Amino acid sequence: MAVKIVFLCDNLTVDVEDLSQTTFHSFGTVIENPEPSLLPQPRTGKLLANAIQANQGSALKYVDVTNMRDLYGSSPSKNSPSRAVMNMFVCAPRTLIPSQNKNLAGMFHVEILERHPYTTQTFIPLGVGKSEAQHRHYLIIVAPSLDASAQDECFPVPKSTNPKEKLPGRGLPDLNRIKAFIANGSQAVTYGAGTWHAPMVVVGDKPIDFVVVQFSNGVPIEDCQEAEIEGGGRSIMVAVPATSPQHPRAKL
Repeated sequence: MAVKIVFLCDNLTVDVEDLSQTTFHSFGTVIENPEPSLLPQPRTGKLLANAIQANQGSALKYVDVTNMRDLYGSSPSKNSPSRAVMNMFVCAPRTLIPSQNKNLAGMFHVEILERHPYTTQTFIPLGVGKSEAQHRHYLIIVAPSLDASAQDECFPVPKSTNPKEKLPGRGLPDLNRIKAFIANGSQAVTYGAGTWHAPMVVVGDKPIDFVVVQFSNGVPIEDCQEAEIEGGGRSIMVAVPATSPQHPRAKL
């Protein structure tokens, strides 16, 4: 189910940031190798707190790298049992609006945001090495929630039972605080339950395959809620750099 929201402010251009746990922590989890230079071996030195040696010393295991949540027990359809699901999304590169700025690949027009109120959702890219980031990467576009209003009364959301866990709540996305991050193929991302985000945006010259892991109970309005953005001539644009910020073009 989708709700239409009107963007009444001036045209908004959103610059992208590098995706990292530090920059993304308010919206979910970034999954990546925290120590790429540390190779598994029988006598590996000092390890990170969540790392242990495994497989007879031939592997490093990083424990609990993301927080998977199933909140369907508090949904209106709680008698419809949820289950863990794993899907594959084959995402083609998006068409960008040309820009006269030579440092930009183009502009991406944000027209819709969605959320999954009762589940986290993890996107895991397949077959894209970090070295390919200049040719294939993807954008993570997110927004915090506004306070609840009459416009979002149609949306069921969970109530937090853990005082230490703050859920986004029922409100529509705060478009004035939208953020965009750029990720490379060595990074997976988990959206926190109820986090407003754009459908996957791949940029570059080839598609990216993603394995997507979440929970679902098959009730459409509890599985996915959408907000369609109408600008009335105004727009929200993400400025997509010509190369990944994490892999800048070498100076000659």
